[in-house]
Amino acid sequence: MLATADGLGTLKIMSLAGVSKTAVWRWRVRFMEAGVEGLLLDKTRPSRIPKLAYEVADGIVALNLGEPPSETTHWTGLVMAQVAGVSLTSVQRIWRAHGLPPYRIRTFKLSHDPTFAARVCDIVGLYVERDRS
Repeated sequence: MLATADGLGTLKIMSLAGVSKTAVWRWRVRFMEAGVEGLLLDKTRPSRIPKLAYEVADGIVALNLGEPPSETTHWTGLVMAQVAGVSLTSVQRIWRAHGLPPYRIRTFKLSHDPTFAARVCDIVGLYVERDRS
């Protein structure tokens, strides 16, 4: 509002304050309606999507510990979302908050080294010899 009083335009105020054009307009309207007091009060608005209950998040974490349904081999975000009755984004958010990584594919990368097979035989031979002694 001080920048407006100094005669600065909306674009200059946007760049100085680092806010959008609608934010500048909203501040001006609040100042005109309620004065300085209107600017001091934070006008919070509720989220358009209600937060999930803690029980839902706990249920998803508990489901993670169990076996997935039917013939699937692992929990995926979509399967978990369908079983829990929530969105995929909610499942991903809960997994992230609880440090539960999504399903990881564990693979073995085969080396392109021409002596790879011989090295594997040497290492396996060492383990076999160790077990015999």
